[in-house]
Amino acid sequence: MAVVIGVEIPDGQLAQLAAAGFDRVPESIDAAGVGYVVLGADRADGIPGASLSPTIVATVFGRRTAGLGIVAAASPQRDHPFNVARRLASLDHLTHGRAGWLALRQDRAAALGLDGRGGWAPGPSDAPRLADAVAAARALWRTWPIESLRTGDIGVPDTTPVRYADHTGFFSTTGPLNVPTTPQGEPVVWWRYEPGDDPRDVASADIVIVAPEQLAAVAELPESVRVHVRLDRSDPGLRSRITESATDPRVHGVLVRTDLFDLRGFLTGPLTALARSGIVRLRADHEGIRSGTTRPGAHPILREHLRTPRRVEPDLSRHRPVFAGS
Repeated sequence: MAVVIGVEIPDGQLAQLAAAGFDRVPESIDAAGVGYVVLGADRADGIPGASLSPTIVATVFGRRTAGLGIVAAASPQRDHPFNVARRLASLDHLTHGRAGWLALRQDRAAALGLDGRGGWAPGPSDAPRLADAVAAARALWRTWPIESLRTGDIGVPDTTPVRYADHTGFFSTTGPLNVPTTPQGEPVVWWRYEPGDDPRDVASADIVIVAPEQLAAVAELPESVRVHVRLDRSDPGLRSRITESATDPRVHGVLVRTDLFDLRGFLTGPLTALARSGIVRLRADHEGIRSGTTRPGAHPILREHLRTPRRVEPDLSRHRPVFAGS
């Protein structure tokens, strides 16, 4: 099975290139047909030097690309799920359906001077707490159906009700969110697997990132959760490892962490060769982007490229409406 390809860029290197407008890095990744880029992953591990806000960088990448999926990292230790849900929904609207959230347990780059704690949690989130944050965000993303705005008469409420989220848990929230449902229905959620994670918690996400040696640990996940293997560009056997991953029926994608200054070598070398051999599945719109012939809005939404279905739960159909009589 051909796998989707993602790219993870070190935070510190992006910060160094910000003043130069990122040196056309977003455009290069987009034109190469990469499925998605992950921004801010280093914040979970502690970062030497400067780190830019993942959401701000994601906005810049979103405005300068046409089909590339944009995955921004955020942790409920620093950002309440309401704020995460609002920012990611806005990014999904801005990118016409290309946004994703890498749900982090902690954000060492923004601990508010509280010795590794944070504003909304006493410390790094464990798996159940992170799963609760994801559930809270999902409920919020469904509170304001965009169908409540009549086509052609924006601002006039329709009969589709806006409902309260009424999520009860560690991150209890009432809602509703002040952003309507997005082109994807809701942004795609990534989860970085750690040993000991309960599959029931991991299953709150759409995509789980694992090291090759962790594949057996996620074998019990439902088919709705896609598995992406994380590899490093510095590995001399990278091409064979990607090929091996593509032969595993459990694997749907590969995320490659690459040094920014070796990025173009990866895009024009191994990635191109793997795509030609049918091991990697590039985005269908990338040739048009490269040639400048793609029409605005002609790209598929991120969820379609990843072949990640939108889940049924949480169902808010019986939640109380926000407006009386709706």
